[in-house]
Amino acid sequence: MPNSLDAPLTFYPAYCFSLSPTHNAWVRLFAVDVHTLQERAGFEGLATLLPRYTCSQIPSNLGQNLYFHLNHPIKWIRLVGVIVALDVYPTRWIMVLDDSSGATIEVTCGRPAPLSSASDPTLISEGRTGQNKELITLNAHTTGVTATDREVDLSGIDVGTVVKARGGIGAFREERQMLLERISIIHTTNEEATAWAEATTFRKGILSIPWVVSEMEEKQARRKAKGLDLERKAREERRKAKQKSEDDRKRRKHMNEDERKRAAVDKERLRRHRERREREEEYGKQEYDKLKKQDRDGEHPRIRNP
Repeated sequence: MPNSLDAPLTFYPAYCFSLSPTHNAWVRLFAVDVHTLQERAGFEGLATLLPRYTCSQIPSNLGQNLYFHLNHPIKWIRLVGVIVALDVYPTRWIMVLDDSSGATIEVTCGRPAPLSSASDPTLISEGRTGQNKELITLNAHTTGVTATDREVDLSGIDVGTVVKARGGIGAFREERQMLLERISIIHTTNEEATAWAEATTFRKGILSIPWVVSEMEEKQARRKAKGLDLERKAREERRKAKQKSEDDRKRRKHMNEDERKRAAVDKERLRRHRERREREEEYGKQEYDKLKKQDRDGEHPRIRNP
């Protein structure tokens, strides 16, 4: 999908993405479009970052699997086409979807761990592209696990099935894939035609036009993002304070017996010392008043009023 406009594209900050009609939507694309989406620094997928970082080195703000068409940020896509190949591995489903756009795309998701070959008679050994790999017959398991840990029902999906698939964008060996989140079977020609019409309308009305954010909208989005950041920071501070309080409580609870006894002894010693000082002060005051009274009566001339 080449840019039909000669003007340079404006790429807006991430805090403006909530204003985009494509950022948090199922973007209706064709398979060939997925392969031509562009990546930008700071939003690369994990498959792009891993050759440059180890997993522990990847910054938390990266690895977002966010791609761009023109300047439209795209994270979730919807494809419509026919399944032309299907491989079921012990830990993964891999389907190949063809939508007659000039390219095909793999649609993949995880699957629950299969039973061992001793207890699962459906486990067979076959090959894919000449390599021996364990495959499971389709009727053995019909549940997939998405990248967001949701279960997806794959019953009825087979070669030749026309489907409407929704998911994120990933890559394997520099080849784009769809990371399946939802899938449904298209049963009628009218339903398929409607899906194609939706994709065409979305393409003409949104994807073919660069995304534009006004200066006022950008300022409002920036203020909103700052407010969300402050709220997030406050939540984090409250969480840390609560954790510190809980840690202190546990530390006090697990204080050993000797420390508790030592603390009790020190407290009792301080209490006795304080009582002794109070008694001494009270005794001294009483003695002074007694001597003062004797002086006033002439019994003790050595004591004089200050």
